[in-house]
Amino acid sequence: MTTLNGPTVSGLKIRGFSGKEDLGAVEVLRYMPLARFLSLLELEAMWFSRLGALQDEYEGTNPRGSRAFLMRIEKENPDFTKAKTPWGGSYDELLAMADNGRSGDVGRKTLLVNCWFIGKTETQKMWRDYGDGGKGIAIRSTVKRLAASFQITEPVGSFVGKVNYVDFETYDLGPRGEDQALVSFLKDKNKFTDENEARIVTLNTFHQGTLLPDGSQPVGAGFDPEIKGLYIKCSLQGLIQSIVVGPNTDWNFHMLMKRLVARFGLTINVEHSKLPPFTGQSAEGQG
Repeated sequence: MTTLNGPTVSGLKIRGFSGKEDLGAVEVLRYMPLARFLSLLELEAMWFSRLGALQDEYEGTNPRGSRAFLMRIEKENPDFTKAKTPWGGSYDELLAMADNGRSGDVGRKTLLVNCWFIGKTETQKMWRDYGDGGKGIAIRSTVKRLAASFQITEPVGSFVGKVNYVDFETYDLGPRGEDQALVSFLKDKNKFTDENEARIVTLNTFHQGTLLPDGSQPVGAGFDPEIKGLYIKCSLQGLIQSIVVGPNTDWNFHMLMKRLVARFGLTINVEHSKLPPFTGQSAEGQG
């Protein structure tokens, strides 16, 4: 098992939660397929996706910025993507310009995100969409644990926060449209409100706490604007409050997960989902 090469940085900034909330009691769940859980145990690191590599096409986008404006035009007039700009450029080049920060969307290249779902209660939708159709694993944690468990050695620009669900047709950040600490926590309320998401946002840079997608350590410092994401090392015992096996798994799977967790030296309770088995297709996992 991989071990942390240095001290885990604690006390990441927390945003979006009420100052009256006990963040040690605000529970969160992260659903994942079995393969992702096994990589978590083996690497002692959790996957963080680059904002621009996530499924949501507006991820990391200022709702009133030029990228969102271009995408709205495309939906209203599909032929727009085939047209050339007055200087002979293409629609894809315009989007690339927006992605590179000319409209506050630079975070699509420069930020990584790790997504959780706020609440103690499991939902069938989350199991179906992110937990391999109910055959995977969910990790139960708290907001306080999220802020204290990852080896993020460059905490400047890193946050644990609650997603702000807004109307992408009308919401205006005004003069703060370039502020990635705000933009990276925006989601379209018409599509994603039911996910009730908390997320960790950090810089897409190589440091001693990061691993490449193949599990190897990057050489030196660096930045890859096209990488799909990075693993970031964490204290599993500190992060995980308990582990939930999916509603579409059986007793044998449950016992196997208990033995596996113990083999990695973790004293963490493994419980079975409280939901009944269900049928349905799973979607691709979250960041």
